[in-house]
Amino acid sequence: MPIKIAISWAAGAWKSSVIRRIVEEFGYSTSDLWQVMRERAVEKGMTIAEYDKIIEKHPEEDVKIDNDFKKIVKWSKKNIIVSWRMGFHCLPEVLSIRLDVSPKEWARRIFLQNRGKQEKAYKNVGEAMKANEDRMKRLKKRLLKVYWVDFTDKKNYTIVIKTDGQSIEETAQVVIKAAKQFQKKTRH
Repeated sequence: MPIKIAISWAAGAWKSSVIRRIVEEFGYSTSDLWQVMRERAVEKGMTIAEYDKIIEKHPEEDVKIDNDFKKIVKWSKKNIIVSWRMGFHCLPEVLSIRLDVSPKEWARRIFLQNRGKQEKAYKNVGEAMKANEDRMKRLKKRLLKVYWVDFTDKKNYTIVIKTDGQSIEETAQVVIKAAKQFQKKTRH
């Protein structure tokens, strides 16, 4: 049976970088719900924050996106690792990992990254932090309304990994170790 891993948390938690490392180490397939949403936003001439606000007004769009993504993960015949905040809820059989990062650090990482048309260019770390805090508050409210589940509650995750003060490689090694343990458990 294929192993399924869902990695979650805020922008700047190194989800994409860690996922790339897992793909390299294990040869997993991958898909990123937020990348799908970013691409939809760019197609509509919006930033992800603007597109997110549209989805807030149309909760049925959240459910549709999650259901489509659930099918991709559920029916994958290969091991798969995805970036998906609701992975723990929509597919309870996944290894759900929250890459935790402080708001100040996530803002610093986002400020230093160039995300092109997907994200607004921030003037400073403080502006990035405020924008991300606002986004997380809206997202929490929206997903509570749609699913009645708080994705910010650490108890919803199989493992929580603090990424402040760790390199991408150090974080990836913790995820790799957890994936190997999960693989052993699910094969026995």
